[in-house]
Amino acid sequence: MRKFLIASISIFFLLSCGKENRKSQDDFFVFEPDIRLFTSYAFMNAAGYDHDWNPTMHQIRVEVRQYLDSILTDEYKQGIRSIYEKLGGGDFYAYGVLAINSQNPPEFGFICDSCEVEGLGKFKLFDSLLEDFYKKARIDELWKRYYQRLYEINLQYKPFAETAIKQITNYCRVDSGYFRDKTNGKFHYQQIPLMSYFTAFFHETGTDYWVISGPSKGKADPSAFYHEPLHKIINPIVESNPKINARINDLLILSQEKLQGDYNDVNSLLCESFVRTIDRILYARYNNIPEDKLQEIVEDEYRLGHILSFYLMENLPVYEAGNKPLQEYYPELMTKINMEFETSRWMDYWNSHSK
Repeated sequence: MRKFLIASISIFFLLSCGKENRKSQDDFFVFEPDIRLFTSYAFMNAAGYDHDWNPTMHQIRVEVRQYLDSILTDEYKQGIRSIYEKLGGGDFYAYGVLAINSQNPPEFGFICDSCEVEGLGKFKLFDSLLEDFYKKARIDELWKRYYQRLYEINLQYKPFAETAIKQITNYCRVDSGYFRDKTNGKFHYQQIPLMSYFTAFFHETGTDYWVISGPSKGKADPSAFYHEPLHKIINPIVESNPKINARINDLLILSQEKLQGDYNDVNSLLCESFVRTIDRILYARYNNIPEDKLQEIVEDEYRLGHILSFYLMENLPVYEAGNKPLQEYYPELMTKINMEFETSRWMDYWNSHSK
């Protein structure tokens, strides 16, 4: 009887721990669709946001655009297009940040004290923008129609959230609670079909983190969480080493041949190169992709202009074999860059691929 009681207590304890772990994850990660984001990106589409990196828009985006075109008057559409152009056009980051720093409908007033420094001051001239659009476009009816489909899209990524954050923190050798240390903070994942394919950003509001992404192709996996949260770790490391970063200025100039104005300062080029390369390394390892295929994947980033991608892929294994955190190892990694070799590699690569 005593053995049975001890066994029962042990089983209960294990089950309870399991529940606590699941509860901890469920409490931290949020996949509930956000009506503020839906409204803000619906406004963009109604006002002239036509760009997509994919040859065809997501089906939900097509349907919502057709609905908005049918329900809004031509006069109203002309009016919001004019406002949209005055606000700088298709800045999907600004409209996302506007949404998650606003109250829930129907009010949509700002709830942040730092909206000016976050680049949202321009929206204050049109402080009733989303409120008015929400009513005119009958977004409440549209939301009821699409809420479940949006929720199901987000939930496809739920099984991979914890895995991805663990991979990121382990790889960079930061504390496992790096993204959980905020008091009562949440980590929101939102995939928004009303955005363009292959767009995403990471943002913080108060105690919360947000990964907001356009639609994706292929099956869900942890890579949906790699890129944006990696920036949260990588950017401060890069930005704390301005002197050592300056030595790659000549590579920055070369990279602009392909980047054409994007990532046009040393810090942003380094941040993006580190994030993209580590992202690809983690993706390859999770999916058991061999080294030769990883080389091809990283080459895709190099072709886009991320000039240090090959160097990082070749030299990060030395970091991995040691025990220093990435923050400590970063200066060593940067001082080992052979500027003459990387310049020649770039020139040789494009000479051989321009034929």
